[in-house]
Amino acid sequence: MRKIAYPLIAVMLTPLVMGQAAVPPGQPSGQPQTGSRAFMTGARLLELCKTENPYCTGYVAGVADALAPLSEPGGPLPPSSLASFCPGPMTVKQAIQAVQKFAQANPEGLGINAAQFAGDALHEAYPCKRK
Repeated sequence: MRKIAYPLIAVMLTPLVMGQAAVPPGQPSGQPQTGSRAFMTGARLLELCKTENPYCTGYVAGVADALAPLSEPGGPLPPSSLASFCPGPMTVKQAIQAVQKFAQANPEGLGINAAQFAGDALHEAYPCKRK
């Protein structure tokens, strides 16, 4: 089993490393503005999230999972940081709905990095209480 597991992991991680995980085959990449260091914009993420697209689910869940431990009390992000959010129990569907709602209220931000956009949406939907 180990001989199979490592090549399988490599096959699964290659698209992530190459920046293609959020873009289904045969679809435009939704590249951000020239000079940006993003693989995908908020606009492209919103487009993927209009249906129950697994790329949307994985992307939003990944952003939430990456920010959650940083946002915990005593973590490196202060409650006022735009990257912090404190949801308590939250489903991926609720996180996606937060991104969609944020996009409707902030269409001018759709050209930024999708991870930053999703983080901003989570921060607004689930702000941390100041102590």
